[in-house]
Amino acid sequence: MVAASICWSFGGICIKFITWGAMSIIGLRALLAAIVFIIYRRSVKINFTAGNIIAAICLSSTTILFVFANKLTTAAAAILLQFSAPIFIILIQLVFYKKKPKISEIIAVSATVWGMLLFFADKLESGALAGNIIAIFSGLSFAGVFVCNKRTDTNPEQALLLGFLINSIIGLPFIFFEVTAEPVAWIAVIFLGIVQVGLAYIFFSAGIKKTPALLACLITAIEPVLNPVWVALATGEVPGIFAITGGIIIILAVISYNIWVEKHI
Repeated sequence: MVAASICWSFGGICIKFITWGAMSIIGLRALLAAIVFIIYRRSVKINFTAGNIIAAICLSSTTILFVFANKLTTAAAAILLQFSAPIFIILIQLVFYKKKPKISEIIAVSATVWGMLLFFADKLESGALAGNIIAIFSGLSFAGVFVCNKRTDTNPEQALLLGFLINSIIGLPFIFFEVTAEPVAWIAVIFLGIVQVGLAYIFFSAGIKKTPALLACLITAIEPVLNPVWVALATGEVPGIFAITGGIIIILAVISYNIWVEKHI
């Protein structure tokens, strides 16, 4: 899950380098990710179980909404609002699976959210309202990815491949109207497809099989922590003291909760 988070963390900065429309980015990225996944699995087999279909729809929705959010609001706002996912996981498990959250889970989520708020305290801009709302819905669907991939009728690898294929079908027609020959954009979208999505979800499909949904989602807090690191390396922009403090809180919260889970399962 840590490896998946590292790969995901390149999404915001890469998308900002691509001037194409959101749907063409979604289509090309998903197609490349599907190819990577098929090579990894050495199979195109997909069983159309309810779990696989729902998980695939959640993945498709997450990636589409997140790309649109990045186009309509700031990268910081998009990823912060998407990280409402742990809260949605607790609500989904409570409403649909009658699973009440433990005190340890509430503490871990609260600490992580506070860390996120501190992390972006220096950088958050108002952004566009539509983009911020879309980012929140991206957080809801992202929560669904974790919860649905833990269902007994879900094969994570098949569900993820189905999600990639759905996005390919939806997005590829836009290529004919939006894609240009800009080298930087092509390099960015190829990296997005192969590494930021394809390789990331190979790691995810392995990690989610052995990690509880909420813990897996909390681990992905590493993604927004690393986002500004890549920005700093690319542009020289250094995070402020609030950002550094927030990052430390997030890392400590995830590590502490991980240790707690290991000792109490």
